[in-house]
Amino acid sequence: MSARLQTLSPVALGLDRFAHVLPARTPIAGEDPGSYDAFHAGMVETLVPCTPYERVIADNLIGIEWELVQHRRMREASLRRIMREAICEAVCRQHRESHEAGLEAAWQGHVEAGGTKDDWKKPAFDAEAARQAGAHLAARAVSRNPEKQMDAQAEIAALGMDPVELMGEAYRSHERGVAAHHGAIVELERRRREVRRDFDALQRSRPVDIDDADIDFGAIAQ
Repeated sequence: MSARLQTLSPVALGLDRFAHVLPARTPIAGEDPGSYDAFHAGMVETLVPCTPYERVIADNLIGIEWELVQHRRMREASLRRIMREAICEAVCRQHRESHEAGLEAAWQGHVEAGGTKDDWKKPAFDAEAARQAGAHLAARAVSRNPEKQMDAQAEIAALGMDPVELMGEAYRSHERGVAAHHGAIVELERRRREVRRDFDALQRSRPVDIDDADIDFGAIAQ
């Protein structure tokens, strides 16, 4: 029968707390405030590292998982930007075509009112209003409100664009903001599998049986 580990206090290992094994992580701009700490604490509780070395490997694995989450966020942000630009361009094109179509009617009205070429003032195209309309449609297309999103997709379809094909074009984009993050995700997933194998092997090699009741998760996570 193997022995049971009675205490996993870091003091027993000559440490004030397990976290002293590794340097503290400084947040990066763009991350949701406080999200890393919550993510890290949850992952530590799931992985249950019970020695400083397990904590080192666990932190390596947690770091990879966190990078995966962030690269997916950045890739999705790039995809949304590509789609937003395509939607804005389509709206601006529609507004310009509508403006051009209205010029003939405006000219006819001018002539019928007794106007001539000399006093004809061609209506200007409001590019800023068109861009704002495009931005508004693009924002509604990613609304968390399903009804707003459905209405926006119907408007996008009316512009002659299939929302699904638009998404597909964005995913197929060779634009660096998508390709770079996709490549990073593939590499991180490979590294995750390797580190997870190492971590699982390390836990299997423990010379003692460990009961979850013996584990001080607070000390491990700090």
